[in-house]
Amino acid sequence: MVCTSSGRSLVEGLDLGAPVSAAPRVPATAWEQLVLPAVATRLRAAAVYSHRECGALWGPRLVLHVPEDPEIRWRREPTSDRRELARRRYSRLMMDRSLRRSTVVASTGATVRDLEHNHGLDPMCATVVPLGVDLELFQPQAGAPTSPAYFFHLASSDDRDRTDLVVRAFDRYRADRPDGARLVIGGRLGDRKAVLEELIAGSGARRSVTLLGEVDDEALAQQYAGALATVHASPDEGFGLQPLEAMASGSLLICTPAEAVEEVTEGGVVLWSEPTVDAMADALRRAEDAPDLGAKARLANRRLAEHFSWERTADAVHQLLSRT
Repeated sequence: MVCTSSGRSLVEGLDLGAPVSAAPRVPATAWEQLVLPAVATRLRAAAVYSHRECGALWGPRLVLHVPEDPEIRWRREPTSDRRELARRRYSRLMMDRSLRRSTVVASTGATVRDLEHNHGLDPMCATVVPLGVDLELFQPQAGAPTSPAYFFHLASSDDRDRTDLVVRAFDRYRADRPDGARLVIGGRLGDRKAVLEELIAGSGARRSVTLLGEVDDEALAQQYAGALATVHASPDEGFGLQPLEAMASGSLLICTPAEAVEEVTEGGVVLWSEPTVDAMADALRRAEDAPDLGAKARLANRRLAEHFSWERTADAVHQLLSRT
């Protein structure tokens, strides 16, 4: 089997019963459509494994590990960059044809349905292999909940985090409860930092909001585990790794509806909120008023997250590639 360099980390060390050759990734159409399949054919590879939405239209069978439908990503990330527009046009041209000759690996059934709807993927040619979580790092907190109480939200420079919605909802919540929990926001905000700081400065709850900035994995695990609840407001995910990390840490979740997140958190302790200020403020109140939910989440959410280990992910990929 030949895998691209981006896919090597998932298969390296696995006993596939056949040699694995890593082909270096060169971002060029000629390489993908001509050089790679020629190399794979010369090596008599059974398959080419790649983390990419499209691949060669000839040569050995493709195994494409697609994290999400790129059309959804492109809709939320419009661009005027000529190089990026050309790359997207190429992907649109090749993707449907590539999928028809591929075994597709997706992290959720929601992604399979998106690919079926937007690209005509036969769902029988797709396998759902959920991602994993570091269960050693992300663990429930021992002892009493962290005091003073706080809600945690992991933000970034990506608009889909809807951090502005979270801040406005928290402001509404604190208007009713001036002595309520705090809001802690972690993550590297990039160009959105100034806008968010201005929003917080104009908020009545500004003294109760803490911006941590970028946090490392250890600090992130501590924030999840100590929170009264973790607030995840993204409407669009290919998987939902943040909610899974929070569940592994035993955190109660407050989420807005997103098909992939609903799939990953099914059976967990989650307060679902419509993406409005009033609805999310109400969810914050419900989390504060029901400490039994937090206690239940520490057990139930952790137990659910234990089904998403990286060992299971690697084993599922191993089995799939062994059958190819």
